[in-house]
Amino acid sequence: MQCLKCGGDFDPELLECPVCAAERRQHGRINQALVKVEDILLEVFLGVMVVMVLLQILMRNLFQSGIMGADDLVRHLVLWIAFLGAGIATRSRAHVKIDAFAKLIPSRHRPFVDVLINLFSCVICGVLVYASYQFVCIERRACGVSTFLHLPVWVFEMILPVGYLVIAFRFARNGLSSLLEMLKGEMR
Repeated sequence: MQCLKCGGDFDPELLECPVCAAERRQHGRINQALVKVEDILLEVFLGVMVVMVLLQILMRNLFQSGIMGADDLVRHLVLWIAFLGAGIATRSRAHVKIDAFAKLIPSRHRPFVDVLINLFSCVICGVLVYASYQFVCIERRACGVSTFLHLPVWVFEMILPVGYLVIAFRFARNGLSSLLEMLKGEMR
C-alpha cells in the first residue's frame, strides 16, 4: 500500500506507514495528544451529524415532526468538520494545492518554493484568524441564540478563529521543517 502523506510503500498489515509513524512520534506527547483530540472530535461530530440527519428524516417521514434546532446543529457541525478536516489535511500535508507553478521551476528550487508557499499560507491564515475573531465578536454582541439547546451562536462559530489558528500553526511548522530540510540538504 502507498502512504498518502509521504508516498512511500509499506505493508498493508501494518495499518500505518512506518516512516510517518516515526515522524509523528518524534513531535512529542503534547502534539500526539492534540492529534488524538482532533481525530476524536472529528469522528464524534461526524457521527452526531449522521445520526441527527437520519433522525430528522425518520421523524419527518413517520411522525410529521422533527427535532427542534437539529438543522441548525447539523449546519454548525459541517463547519466544525470542515475546519477539523482542513487542520488534519494541513497536518499531513495533504491539503489542496495548485502545483502547476512548482512543476515549471527546476527541481533544485522546489524546496525553497515550498517554504515560501507554506509561510505565505501561514500569513494568509493569520489574517483570517483576525477577521474571523472579529466576526465572532460581532456575533457575540448580537446575542444570537441557537434553537438547539439555546446555546449562543458565537460558541458554535468559535471554530472559525481556532481552526484558522491551527491551520496557520501547521503551515508555519511545515514551512520551518521544509526550511530545515533544505538547509540540511545544502550542508551535505
